[in-house]
Parts: sequence; structure tokens; C-alpha cells
Amino acid sequence: LASSSSEAGAAVSLVVYHAVAARTLDGVLEVLETLGDKAPAAGIDVECAADVLNLEVGEASFVLNKQAPNLQLWLSSPVRGPLRYDFDAGSARWLNNRDAHPLLPTLADDIQSLCGEAVDFGAVEEDVSQLYLEQLSKP
Repeated sequence: LASSSSEAGAAVSLVVYHAVAARTLDGVLEVLETLGDKAPAAGIDVECAADVLNLEVGEASFVLNKQAPNLQLWLSSPVRGPLRYDFDAGSARWLNNRDAHPLLPTLADDIQSLCGEAVDFGAVEEDVSQLYLEQLSKP
């Protein structure tokens, strides 16, 4: 599957998918570990193994994981339920496959609604977008 940044909704290659999905999971993990250290009262516990990120916010549980056969990230949120996201080549973001809402702001809102702490994944989105552009320029 070829990809083009000018085609909104175009599928990305499996290599690009794995790169941007891994960078997304790593970035989310880093942001949440930092938040957990800065705000211990938020009750944040996060770990990532085998392409599955598990997040506890108090008694609530989130799971964010790769679904390579579908080239998707799946989010299980205690606030919104199960959601699936495709990497959109046009915007270089993970967008919901039903209504096109973006993954990371949605996850941030859900976490904040449970712990009261602001969560900002903006740097993760920028990093993933930059990585995607770098992947496109590879021969």
C-alpha cells in the first residue's frame, strides 16, 4: 500500500504504520509517566509491553494497543468505550474510523475528566507527524 500526504484517508504502508504506531505508544507512555510523577494524587499508573499500553487512572482502566492486521490503534476508554483509529495520511494524525475525531486529544480529555489533571499530547502529535514525513522521504 503506497501512501501520499496529499490523499486524506489514504492507507499507509505496514512499515510506516509500525513506525508511527510505536512512536505514538512511546510518546503517550512518556507523557503519562511524567504526569504520574508530577501529580501522584492523580493515581496514574501506566505501562507498555508487547504493543499494548495499559493505563490506570484511579480505579478506571484504559487500553491503547496496535492492531497491525487492520493498520489501526484501538482505544478502550472507561469514558467513551471502545474506539478504533486509522492513521490519516492527509493530516498525519490518528483519526477515529467512524467520525474522524483525533485520538490523542480525545484520550487527553478522557484522562483529565477522571483525574482532574491537564494532559497535553501536542508534542507527541508533532513528533508522530514529523516521523511520518521522514518515512515518506525514504526511498
